[in-house]
Formats: sequence, structure tokens, C-alpha cells
Amino acid sequence: MNWAVIAGGLGMFFAWGIWGLTAKIAIKHLGIQSLVWGQVAAIAIFPLYFLLFKEMLPLKMDGVGIAWSLLTGALGILGTLFLYLTLRVAPASIVIPLSALYPVVTVILAYLFLHEEPSPTRVLGVGFALIAVWLLTK
Repeated sequence: MNWAVIAGGLGMFFAWGIWGLTAKIAIKHLGIQSLVWGQVAAIAIFPLYFLLFKEMLPLKMDGVGIAWSLLTGALGILGTLFLYLTLRVAPASIVIPLSALYPVVTVILAYLFLHEEPSPTRVLGVGFALIAVWLLTK
């Protein structure tokens, strides 16, 4: 496997794993305001992307791409809002594993709309992910 994929995967694993805990603590202290503070912080670090990924410059202007990007951002914020609302009423040890099921939707939609063929091991992985989340929420 590609080392960049492994490093990126580990980065996501730890960052999002710790994020689940910090989100619950922030909601405990601030309530749903943590969503607002989180989004403001994300906007504040946006210029960092251009420092890290200089190949993103100059910015590409394509109306269709921009529309998809705006929809992506809106869906990300909406998902985060649902996550935070659920963390208000349920333990992080249940909510965060449930939130980890979203790739199942992506795999299905990528198959239907992008014609990405899932390998038998990926299908098995999705099955194991469902079982893992079920076990984690028991």
C-alpha cells in the first residue's frame, strides 16, 4: 500500500478520534455553540491549505465545480450539526461510532453514480465496519 495513504489514514484516525472526544467536551461546556466555534476555527485556518498545498494556486473558477464545493460544505456542516445535536443527548462512545458509518453511504453512491466497482474485500470491509459499529454501541 502507498505510504502516503497510510500516513493520511493514520492522521485522520487520530485527529478524528480525538475530535470525537473534544466535541463531546465542548458541547458539555458550550452547548451547540461549539458548532459555531468549530466552524469559525475552520475558516480561520483556511489559509493554511494554501501554504501546505501550493499546487492549489491559482484558484480554478468553474461554476459547476464551485456549486458542488458549496453543496459539499453545506452537507459537511449539516452532518456536523446533526452530530453535535446527537452528542447533546447521547454518549460519545455511541454517537461517534455511529457517525463512522457515513462511508457506507459513500461506497453505495460511488457505485451507483460514479460506477466505481467495489472489490469483494471492500464489500467485506463495509460489512465488518457495520458489525464493528454495532459492537461498539452495545
